[in-house]
Amino acid sequence: MKIAFGIIVFNGNYVLEEALKSIYPYASQILIAEGPVTYWRQQGYSTSMDGTNELIDNFPDPQNKIKVIHSQYLEKDEQCQAYMKFLNDDIDYLWNLDSDEIFKPADIEKLTSILEKEKYTSVGFKSISFFGGFDYYLTGFEEKAEFRRVFKVYPNSYWACHRPPTMAHRIKKILPNKHLSFNTLAGQGIRMYHYSYVFSDQVYQKAKYTKEFVGKLHHGVFDPKKKTIIINNYFENVYLPWVKGNDLERRKIEKKYKGVHEFIPKYRGKCFTTEFTGSHPKVILDSMDKLKKKFDKQMRKH
Repeated sequence: MKIAFGIIVFNGNYVLEEALKSIYPYASQILIAEGPVTYWRQQGYSTSMDGTNELIDNFPDPQNKIKVIHSQYLEKDEQCQAYMKFLNDDIDYLWNLDSDEIFKPADIEKLTSILEKEKYTSVGFKSISFFGGFDYYLTGFEEKAEFRRVFKVYPNSYWACHRPPTMAHRIKKILPNKHLSFNTLAGQGIRMYHYSYVFSDQVYQKAKYTKEFVGKLHHGVFDPKKKTIIINNYFENVYLPWVKGNDLERRKIEKKYKGVHEFIPKYRGKCFTTEFTGSHPKVILDSMDKLKKKFDKQMRKH
């Protein structure tokens, strides 16, 4: 069975190297579309400026699996579509991977065996979304959400949309829809290790983008009034004080906002943190000293 990994990225040099290392042995192809969407182009960007380009262009590729497209895009629908024309016709599954998502090797191998046997057409994961470092993660609606990431593909399949990830097909003879749910996988111990709220630069940029486009992201049509479902000055009022605070200060912040997520609790519900007592993927543990230095450097800047 052949799996291609599809990645869209812009200024995503946080755990990108670790993500590429984790998937390389299992990939028939790794397709990467790098560059800014309209919002970031309007901020003056034409390409990543944080080392992302240097990392992906120089990542060791002895088996010639990686194809990189550097461009600029209207939105993420167009960006993920940009790499699809390079998808080989013999690929069985496309794994949609964000640059801050890591999977353990044993879990990839286990899922591959399940797909070969059961012929699922889509797969969802339960996330362990780390917050403010590597010791805590988000619960509540973040942990209850399903992240659809793996899709059965055929020659000339394409992305119908990025939010939510939806695959479409041009051929008519396809397998009946059969979804492997995130709760089923989590019950087997397979989780997605999501380093999405770890680094201060990362959260700062995420908060800016989400605040500007939240209406469009969740309702299809941009509505400036929908910005109100995002906590005002989230980065300054929630993320930074939580990271810098002691246990009492952190509890006060979480009590006030019913957690630490950028969405107001009234809109999506509670999202408290809890201590991570499991084990990080080995590729993260091997880089932990380097990643913590990066974390500290960004915190000093902010």
